[in-house]
Amino acid sequence: MKNKLLLFLLVGLVSCKPSTQTKTDVPEYPLPVVDVNAEYPLKALEANRLAEVIYIPLSKKSSKGKQDYYTSFLGTVSKDWIISYTHEGDVEIFEHAGVKQCSFNRMGSADEEYYYIFSLLWDEANREIWIADMFNRFKIYTLDGNFQRVVQYPDSLKIKIYEPYTADSLLCYDNYLVADGLNKNSYPFFLLSKTNGEVKTIESVRVSQRIDNSERLIMNLDGKQQVLNFVLSTSPFVVNGDRMVLADYAQDTIFYRQHETVYPLFARKPSVYASLPFILSSMEFMTSRYLFFSFVEKSQSRDRFYRDLLFDFATQSFFRYELLNTDFQPSLALFTNMVYGNYPSGWLVNEMGAERFLKCHREGKLKGKAAEVAEKMKGTDTCVLILYKFHE
Repeated sequence: MKNKLLLFLLVGLVSCKPSTQTKTDVPEYPLPVVDVNAEYPLKALEANRLAEVIYIPLSKKSSKGKQDYYTSFLGTVSKDWIISYTHEGDVEIFEHAGVKQCSFNRMGSADEEYYYIFSLLWDEANREIWIADMFNRFKIYTLDGNFQRVVQYPDSLKIKIYEPYTADSLLCYDNYLVADGLNKNSYPFFLLSKTNGEVKTIESVRVSQRIDNSERLIMNLDGKQQVLNFVLSTSPFVVNGDRMVLADYAQDTIFYRQHETVYPLFARKPSVYASLPFILSSMEFMTSRYLFFSFVEKSQSRDRFYRDLLFDFATQSFFRYELLNTDFQPSLALFTNMVYGNYPSGWLVNEMGAERFLKCHREGKLKGKAAEVAEKMKGTDTCVLILYKFHE
């Protein structure tokens, strides 16, 4: 089972005032319904046929300046750059050949510095790095770390999940104090202006009673009682170009938005409110043909309910799936959860530690491009980035 549980300290964020923006159209065909508990047919997909597969060895700096795969986080992959970061404030930029182009660290308390890197994205349209800092703001930098500006967003919002949508806006999701029942915002999806932080609500998706993807845990640490938040690695939306799928955790209907028109894509049964713990929907990855999503039990249990499913836009059908890389023997199952980091439309990005990758090669478990790359790897490489550019 994938590890869907991440540990975070509880951090406050907020709500917004709706503005007119989109219309909702009802499709003329019957709405497909996915049964959370059904055993759907298995569809085997060979990633090597559906996508161009590229292997990129990297030597990333990690915490404390060491070369370590596990504590350096992949922030973004663009058409030109690979950008990683550490919680010590290091940002590294690589070319697709794996060569480091530049790096910077602007952590500090000055106006042009960031206190902490919660997450990072590359704004392809404007050629800028956006760093999610504390105090409801983004700090924006050039590739070589030159400070550009601050984009401040309303105190009534918490933006934990966001994605570049247009040249002028980010698609964001508000989950401020949902766990406390204090978030009265019925319109959680909105577009945030990259210029001035103004909010434009997607009014077509209204949620009257909110559910979040976290669980509180009271623990005794160093003799003191502390409250921690376990946050499931789930996402209420996925984007591909100007297409987006919106699936609030409290809703039984999944919506599709394109060209400022929103309509129901499919519904789920039983209702999210039909069971305790709740079974949440998570949108993970989308190509022109397929939507990869999952159902995850909102629970701290290691044995919690979890199911990966696939929606075929062409046939309006649901499947269980195997998405496999056949350069590995046996074939390697791809990880489709793209909740953290941002990537070009139709790109799936997986990482593998260099040690594991080379072990597969020594044991004769690699072929094709994977084997060719393994032959040329350096001793300083810490990981191998595997890019899947799906044919659109």
